[in-house]
Amino acid sequence: MAAFAPRFADPETERAFLSEERAQRGRAIRALIVIAVATLGSYILINPMHFPRAGVTAYAAAAAVLGAMMIGFFLLTQTRLYQERPAIDLPVFVLLALGMGWLSQVLADLAPFTGFPPHVMVMVQLGILVVFASVGFAGTFRLFLVWATVLLGLAIIWMMTRPGVPDISRVYTLTNFSTFWIFALYFNWDVERRAREVFTANLALAAEKAKTEELLYNVLPQEVAARLKAGDAVADAFTDVAVVFVDLVGFSRLAKRLSPGHLVQLLNAYFSAGDRCCDRHGLEKVKTIGDAYLAVAGGMASRDADARAAVGFARDLIGELKALSEERGIALQARVGLHVGPAVGGVIGTNRLAYDYWGDTMNIAARLQSVAPPNGIAVSEAAWLQVGSMIACEPQILVLKGVGETEVYLATLESSA
Repeated sequence: MAAFAPRFADPETERAFLSEERAQRGRAIRALIVIAVATLGSYILINPMHFPRAGVTAYAAAAAVLGAMMIGFFLLTQTRLYQERPAIDLPVFVLLALGMGWLSQVLADLAPFTGFPPHVMVMVQLGILVVFASVGFAGTFRLFLVWATVLLGLAIIWMMTRPGVPDISRVYTLTNFSTFWIFALYFNWDVERRAREVFTANLALAAEKAKTEELLYNVLPQEVAARLKAGDAVADAFTDVAVVFVDLVGFSRLAKRLSPGHLVQLLNAYFSAGDRCCDRHGLEKVKTIGDAYLAVAGGMASRDADARAAVGFARDLIGELKALSEERGIALQARVGLHVGPAVGGVIGTNRLAYDYWGDTMNIAARLQSVAPPNGIAVSEAAWLQVGSMIACEPQILVLKGVGETEVYLATLESSA
């Protein structure tokens, strides 16, 4: 039974599928109900031209009750109860079967006027009901199988006990009804099977989309990623960004001594330490350039951080480099440059997207790094005005390449630990 009528192993997934399938199938069910009610109404209007008054009254009463049931089902399909309680299909179609049975009996009594044998008229009406039920049992093939099997059994009993019907007529009528029954079962089963396949594919697609978005959010700030997905150009101006530029001392000589694999491992440990320090102090990693690590405070993803957080980041990173040196037996030292000023941030290009920053503030931070002492920091005057109480040093006038004479504050940093 499980292979013939599969279900999702996870109950939550099964509930999600049924809710979605019943919400979507509800539109088709309501369309069929409109057609059915309109058909019943048309017969009520036409019958007085062909049937006696008693027959017209009997049909109108039965059709009115069945139509009211249909309208009730129409309204039910728009409720959360219908979507969340699939078992409700069974009592609904039991009632519809009783209503259709009443209407079928009325039509059987009118056989002298319609020219159709009573048993044929009954089976035609039940066949119509089974076809409608194949759409109406939404995502509940097992319930449909139970309902349809009971209906078939009752039809067989009724047909075999009907007096005055030739055996050949019984056989052919039941054969035709059974054909409707089998087609309806197959249609309901196949629709549900395909719906489950589509739902499974959509789950897989949603999972892949989530992975893609997670990767995108790891590369770009969430706000930026949302703007890119919306097709917007991403360009922002910042008036007061603290830029931290970190570079390893003597990296070129170190690269000549180490094997490529060992060198990559060392760089990975260094950059991972930088990432941890960024997270700890609320800074935003911008990128790595060779052995240099660039981060900002007060940018797109670090609006709450400032130059003081940048100094804390630099101090902790140097502390982690000291620990890494002791662990690996390789002397690692860094120089840090810190400057505060305006910058432009944004995303350009179409491949390997990243939120980058541009402007003189970035260049001056890089130049400051070049004059910082090993395991120390060079701070511009603009940055010093924000962080002066955190580091002890005296101003010096130094010549920075491409900048000229600049007042710089130099200090050796120790780990905050």
